[in-house]
Amino acid sequence: MIAPVPVFTWAGFYAGVNAGAAWNDSDLTLSSETPAFFGAIDVDGISSDDAVFTGGAQIGFNYQFGAAVVGVEADINYIDFDDAFSALDVATGDELTVSQEVRWFGTLRARLGFTPAERLLVYATGGLAFGEVESATTFDIPTELASFAGSNSDTRWGWTLGAGAEYAITNNLTVKAEYLYVDLGSESYTAVDPANPAFDYTVEDETNFHVLRAGLNFKFNTF
Repeated sequence: MIAPVPVFTWAGFYAGVNAGAAWNDSDLTLSSETPAFFGAIDVDGISSDDAVFTGGAQIGFNYQFGAAVVGVEADINYIDFDDAFSALDVATGDELTVSQEVRWFGTLRARLGFTPAERLLVYATGGLAFGEVESATTFDIPTELASFAGSNSDTRWGWTLGAGAEYAITNNLTVKAEYLYVDLGSESYTAVDPANPAFDYTVEDETNFHVLRAGLNFKFNTF
């Protein structure tokens, strides 16, 4: 008797790697209760359209019933956002510099998909996001031969949503393309001029970015 050919299934554990590009959509917004504190300096936020490299690794588990696939995936990734913005008051020479850095991020997501073909999986995904964010500002006052600064650095938690498609090259090896929108929330901090405490400003640091990446997974079950 000839044994039946096994039917491919997406069910089981998998692990893999990913690489792609990310675009920063963050904002640093400054405000102050000090009248005319910024003078002619116009600061409305910070963002960058430049793409940076991101790459990492993921693990996950799928369960399949019929043409539907549900699963969970976790990943950890390197990223290299390093944006800065400077504004100069030409009347006084006062200069304000703001910067933001994101060095890594991770997600823990649910995946819900369907299989329009046996080896093709199309899915939506969403869940928790986390990452390390550093932001800082410096205000230089040449007339006072002084400067003062503020900063914030911590691991932040937020959310992510996205979608993707995955194709099984073999029963154990799959490739995928995926888009994620990551929102790590916002934090605020205040910088105060030590020589003149009446002069201060508050920075609200909102961190969001887009990720477009490809991945390679190894599925641990045989079929």
